[in-house]
Amino acid sequence: MNLDLKRYLREHYQVKGAIAPGRFESELARQLGSPRKWRPVLAAWKEYLGSPGREPVQRFYELTLRPGRERLEPLIYAMHYPFLQYYVAEVPALLPAGGRVLEVGAYSGALLHALMRLRPDLEWHALEPVAAAARRGREVGRKLGLEPVWHQDWWEEFEPDQPYDAVLLLSVLPEGHLREGLEPELSEPGEFYRQFDLCERLSRLERVLRPGGRVVYGHGPFLGKNPEAMAQLLLEMGFSGVTQSGAGDYLLVHALRGERVESVAGLCAEDSARAQRAQERVEEAGSTSDADVLKLASAALERQDYAAVLAFLEDVGGAAAAELRGRAYAALGRWREAEPELARAGSEDAEALRALALVELGRGEEALPLLRRLAERGDVYRLALARAYSQAGMLDEALRAYASVEGELPADEIRRVIDRYSERLFKELREGRLAEVSRRVEYAEDLSPAFLSREMLYLGLHAALGQRLWGRAERYARHLYDQGEASGAVGLALAQLRVRGAEEIGEVDKAALEEVEPFLTDAVTRSGEPLALLALGRLRAEQGRLDEARRLLDDAARSIKGAPVGVAYRLLAEVLERQGAPLVTVLGAHKRAHAFYPYSAERLLELAQAASAAGEKAMSREFWGAIGEAGLAELPEEKFGELVRLVEELEGPWEAFRVLWAALERTPDAPLEQLECAYRLSRPFAASEEAESARVAYVGALNQRGLAEEALKLLEEEVSRRRHVPELLFDLAEQYERLARFGDAAKTWKRALEVAYYQEKDLALARELLRNLLFLNPHDPDLEIYLEELKATSAKLAELEGVTDELAGQTAADVMSAGLPRFNGEYLIVLGGHTQLRSRLKPRLEELGLKVDWFDSDSTTAARESLRRIQSRLSRAHGVLIVSSYVGHDLSEPVRAQADSLGVPVFITSGRARGVTGLMRAVAEFAPEIIKKALS
Repeated sequence: MNLDLKRYLREHYQVKGAIAPGRFESELARQLGSPRKWRPVLAAWKEYLGSPGREPVQRFYELTLRPGRERLEPLIYAMHYPFLQYYVAEVPALLPAGGRVLEVGAYSGALLHALMRLRPDLEWHALEPVAAAARRGREVGRKLGLEPVWHQDWWEEFEPDQPYDAVLLLSVLPEGHLREGLEPELSEPGEFYRQFDLCERLSRLERVLRPGGRVVYGHGPFLGKNPEAMAQLLLEMGFSGVTQSGAGDYLLVHALRGERVESVAGLCAEDSARAQRAQERVEEAGSTSDADVLKLASAALERQDYAAVLAFLEDVGGAAAAELRGRAYAALGRWREAEPELARAGSEDAEALRALALVELGRGEEALPLLRRLAERGDVYRLALARAYSQAGMLDEALRAYASVEGELPADEIRRVIDRYSERLFKELREGRLAEVSRRVEYAEDLSPAFLSREMLYLGLHAALGQRLWGRAERYARHLYDQGEASGAVGLALAQLRVRGAEEIGEVDKAALEEVEPFLTDAVTRSGEPLALLALGRLRAEQGRLDEARRLLDDAARSIKGAPVGVAYRLLAEVLERQGAPLVTVLGAHKRAHAFYPYSAERLLELAQAASAAGEKAMSREFWGAIGEAGLAELPEEKFGELVRLVEELEGPWEAFRVLWAALERTPDAPLEQLECAYRLSRPFAASEEAESARVAYVGALNQRGLAEEALKLLEEEVSRRRHVPELLFDLAEQYERLARFGDAAKTWKRALEVAYYQEKDLALARELLRNLLFLNPHDPDLEIYLEELKATSAKLAELEGVTDELAGQTAADVMSAGLPRFNGEYLIVLGGHTQLRSRLKPRLEELGLKVDWFDSDSTTAARESLRRIQSRLSRAHGVLIVSSYVGHDLSEPVRAQADSLGVPVFITSGRARGVTGLMRAVAEFAPEIIKKALS
């Protein structure tokens, strides 16, 4: 299973992220605040780092586990955070298939519990000398539902009842043996052994680890590391399969115990004595030449006395000496020291050995060119080439190199590479690149069938099903089935049914399901595979075994993830309905099904009607609310009236209108009947903003469909009911203009002028309406009277307010041209308005110096063709003017979006004072943007 370590540590141990050990003091002060609280902890920390012994270790960790807000447990884990990530990624694969595992120095169990989650098949034990840490570990384990066996004792004194199958020494042996001034790396093996008393402490493995058991050592974030010396020590103790994995600071040394553990108590002293004897030989050689010393070193190398080799060559330079030193270091597993010596040697054999050293150091990418040439020498170099490819992230080439090895392959290495390869393919699968996943799984299979791990087979199966490659899917599923995987049984069933997943299971007939019933039953019995539960539940429903079908489908709905949940709940609802379950239960299943796998609008209406009939008004609201969210385009016209009646019956006309109008706003090209219904429902609250929008939309739809007379009749009826509403008068006047009834238009504009002047007391609006009338009939004598009255009012207001009179001395011609700019050939696209308005205003705009393309609402009924024509001209335009009351959203929005992408300014007119005066005012306001675009 996978483990989100970051989330796990944050939720259960309050660890927010990594902290460098060098920031311990500052983080301690920040967390505890008061010096009285943090100074004792800091003193214990310094003693722990500088004074070897058990007491400083115990004192420090007890202080970090004080209860309450002073608990510093998250800070300890934050300093070990990168190593916890590394151990969680690497250690589970190193553990045996079964048995007992002991983690030494478990502290409060963060790593222990994480490993238990990843390997629940093992029996876990923890050894911890600090009582407070063991108590805290048991407490957290109970909350997590994990119960390892805790032992409170020191490693050097621990006597187990029986030896373990694996022992984990992760970031623990340096504890209690630290001192000030310790170097990051102790290059001398003897010094490394003596510093941490390893010769004596590792001898405990004879009693704690069974023969054939595995020990895993990680030095952790402490100073003084030397993994090569640790590996050499394990070899000396009789361990086999000694391996180093990782790179840089993140290294593990692991090995298998032999039948007996060899005594290494005197190894540290023996190492020093060996070097001393080698030095004595050098001194005995006296004044011998460098050539003689090289001969002595070569002889020592042949008899595997590597300490003597290094002692002989301590003061000898040259390529030959460097090669001998490099070979000695390599034989001791001290690859960091071997690599520069071999590089200085420069010979072909030295370069070959250096390539191996680079791979051991995790720098395989540097060695790739040489290893490609050396691969023909044998399996040693082929394996090194494969590891180098893996370190460079070239996993395809790594697999090819492993496949070329003629001898036995290292199982652990292969598994790690395959795991990384699978992780990449899982990412491709999540991104929907099925063909790529299928190709790469087949590539691995062609190299070697052994590369087809469980994950690879699952990936190949999933990709093949998605591509409808039924034969290949059945082959992969068969391999999984033979390995005892429930997913293999499900894969065999899907491949034989010729379906890709849960979405198609609902369409399979009974006979086909009965043919694969054994596979489905097997998958359900083994692990309760969700897809198998779903398919078997469908089959049981077809067979009339409704109680069993209900149980299976209910389990499937709870365990399936994503969209297929909707299929499970839909089938469950059908079974419940056939069982005669309460309607509320049936409708609840349908509601959950719709949340994951949306129903059609017609089906939602049926469910809403059923809920209403049963008195379940709340559930009925949810179903017809879903229709409004989806839009009404899919609802058959004959069902539309039923929806409105249902909502009106439940909630009244206002709610019916609100739901209907919200849906219509998301429904492009709404039918005229639906707009008429919305208009009818809105009449009891005609003054609301939504009702005004519905009226405008309905009138606009009537005009677009050539029903201008019906639109006029509707507006006349509205004006007769609400005689003093300016917006209605504006719309009616424009409708008269659309029908070329200019006399009636002039009368209506005069009424609007009187409403604006006498009722609204809006002098600016009245002046604009007067301009509109002057454009219609500049010789009307009544307009001179209106103008004089407006001028008188303006003069009086200017006198009272102490401002300039804007109408002083103006004539009718002045009013018509007031505020209009001059242009110089700029190109403007106008979208909207009616034909009469365009014919009257386009010449006037051209007189002002504008080049105009005007697409009025009467000529844009074929929206797609008009849109194409408009969009083809946008790149040349200096501005786009949209008359909002005369153009549909489906036409104006694409034009506006493309204009924005091209950097063309857009102006959308407001609703008040439309007609000629509204357009002229819009042009005046828009003029600076048009000119600016033209200049740029």
